[in-house]
Amino acid sequence: MAWQKTPYFVIFLLILFGIEAPGQGIDIRKLEISNPGTSEFAPVVQDSMLYFISNRRTNLFVTYLDQNNELLFRIFRVPLSPEGTRGKVELFSPPDQPRYNAGPLTFSANGAMLIATHNRSERYQGRTGQNRPNRLTLYTARKRDKAWHRYQKLIIDVPPGASIGQPSLSADGSRLFFVSDMEGGYGETDIYVSHRTPDGWSTPENLGPEINTPGKELFPFIHPSGKLYFSSNGHDGTGNLDIYYVGPHITGSKPVQLPEPVNTIFNDFSCYIGPDEKHGFFASDRDGDDDIYKFSIPQIACSDPQKVEADNFCFTFFENGPFKSDTLPYIYRWDFGDGHEATGLEVDHCFEQPGQYQINLNVVDTLLNEQLFSVASYNLKIERKKQIWFEAPDTINTNFTLELQATLRGYENPPEDPVFHWDFGNGETRIGKNIDYTYHKAGRYRIICSTRLKNNREVCFFREIEVTDPQ
Repeated sequence: MAWQKTPYFVIFLLILFGIEAPGQGIDIRKLEISNPGTSEFAPVVQDSMLYFISNRRTNLFVTYLDQNNELLFRIFRVPLSPEGTRGKVELFSPPDQPRYNAGPLTFSANGAMLIATHNRSERYQGRTGQNRPNRLTLYTARKRDKAWHRYQKLIIDVPPGASIGQPSLSADGSRLFFVSDMEGGYGETDIYVSHRTPDGWSTPENLGPEINTPGKELFPFIHPSGKLYFSSNGHDGTGNLDIYYVGPHITGSKPVQLPEPVNTIFNDFSCYIGPDEKHGFFASDRDGDDDIYKFSIPQIACSDPQKVEADNFCFTFFENGPFKSDTLPYIYRWDFGDGHEATGLEVDHCFEQPGQYQINLNVVDTLLNEQLFSVASYNLKIERKKQIWFEAPDTINTNFTLELQATLRGYENPPEDPVFHWDFGNGETRIGKNIDYTYHKAGRYRIICSTRLKNNREVCFFREIEVTDPQ
């Protein structure tokens, strides 16, 4: 495995393959903390400080290198303002922190505890001509009097030959998500969860094949809403590493890929999402090096959603003409311009799709089978209703997975890649064109889908659904 060849499992991200990229509904901006030639990633926010990982030089007189002669990784932090970062970047190095690699970390909700990734051994083992792996594990520390104390290894049941790291602690402190290469997983690295018990942390549980793939799953981030964000190169994404999320009911949920310009054909990974879900940070190598970007998702205030309605392309055509006697050998023949014809003074016809149709009405002599004259000829333009179209059944059972796909219909010059916002009427939201969603409680819900047009106009449409409990 790749981890056996390096002392730190995030190093392989740095030799992979940003530019500010305005997107419909999403804006991103590279932070000024990024240094040319170095890597910055794994952002996390705590107490108005942005913490991140970097291999930038920290001391002009003492340089620590790994066995690949690359700078070791450390934790840094910088004051954070609503507009971005302000102030000087500083090394975050509590007194008892291990000397060598320091990796992604997570904080408890009250900021009194941290869990960070470090080499398992506190001695550097990468001497010339040797390639002895220094496995990764998790350390914990407590904050007291504005300083960090009791920096010690986290006690968790992990096989001796496995690495664990990139932790993310749930808001209530009951679940710890992390990455590991332990045997029995689905791929190179998988995401696991451990539960806090009265006796400590439980045996790690693999999140299963819906999330983990034969590739790499990395950088879990558990949001206060219960959504789990993570990075992967094993799902069907836009490129190498992409950022995905699943809903609060993690087991059995299909991952949703964050839209462009967050995900690109480059490597996009290690995200932090703000509590309001309106902004966040992530890392990407789209500009050559691994850099940290901030993204903002403008929320849509959907005060008066319109109901989704099926398009009706059926019409009644009629003509008040002089030939009404059944004894006359004359008939009205309609040509609808779509390869279909009909006869009669009044006829019904359904077109298969929108378009421009040339309608012709002629009087025909049935005895001679000749057209006598044209009564009318005109152009009929049929358009779709202007709406966000998505299909959903009227009634489903609990735990049934809805497959939803949003499409803009009827709008001229629509955005090339609109960002769709979903509200499921129970406090849960999603972002994306294609969404799989499961209701776990019975009730009547309104599913609202919204987006912004090119002129920044907000549009939103809904369908109502009845969820029943078969039990």
